[in-house]
Amino acid sequence: MYNLELIGKFVSDYNSHPVDQVVSAKDAMNNQWYFEVGRSAVEVILAGIMSSYVHRVDSVLDLPCGHGRVMRHLVRMFPHAKFHACDLDTDGVDYCAKRFNAVPVVSKPELTEVDFGTQFDLIWVGSLFTHISASQSAKWLAHLARFLTPNGIVVATMHGRWSEHVNRRAPYLGADRWETVMEGYRTHGYGYSDYVQEESHDYVPGNYGISMARPHAMMRMLEAIDGIRVFSYSERAWADHQDVIVYGKPAYDMPWA
Repeated sequence: MYNLELIGKFVSDYNSHPVDQVVSAKDAMNNQWYFEVGRSAVEVILAGIMSSYVHRVDSVLDLPCGHGRVMRHLVRMFPHAKFHACDLDTDGVDYCAKRFNAVPVVSKPELTEVDFGTQFDLIWVGSLFTHISASQSAKWLAHLARFLTPNGIVVATMHGRWSEHVNRRAPYLGADRWETVMEGYRTHGYGYSDYVQEESHDYVPGNYGISMARPHAMMRMLEAIDGIRVFSYSERAWADHQDVIVYGKPAYDMPWA
């Protein structure tokens, strides 16, 4: 924990080469904030590593990888790591495999059916839990923990308390369905509603929409996972928008030596 030399090395590696500026024409995330958001992921991941017991990063999973908005930054910061690119968007997976030499992993609508077949020092989950129900989030948080190395971490993002204010300026979905999100949020600390067809992606079948959670709701899910500890929870940390959760190994109840 608090390995300043390791953090310094990662920053040096990241700054030693420019980030790939080529963006796929099929990248739905491409906008004026594209590279800024990717850079912000670097910062929250470094903060997550700083709070954890990670002492090396040799294996990384990017889920959902899209067309490499974040991966293009991470391959600079961890130049010797083996990357896995996972998404339901097969074009995005193929792009990351070819452009960033990542192992392609086509996901499934039910993530618990995906066996990654290896363990990771770092799992980056950028804006996945922002789109699924509470029951799915609980299952998927636990599933990802199964694929961590003994000191590995998951760095995941979520719509938190700030998102209620964001929705007033740039609505996430229709007003009637946003009220459904808010009902669950006010009652249980976690709200969710499906997108309608025109708001979603053709490659995402089943439940997919917008979710929003209070910190305590996410903590409750993490407390139910055996063999992990919560390293940090930061509000509005990713691109001054989404909350960032860092959890992983070793377990909170690992005995002192």
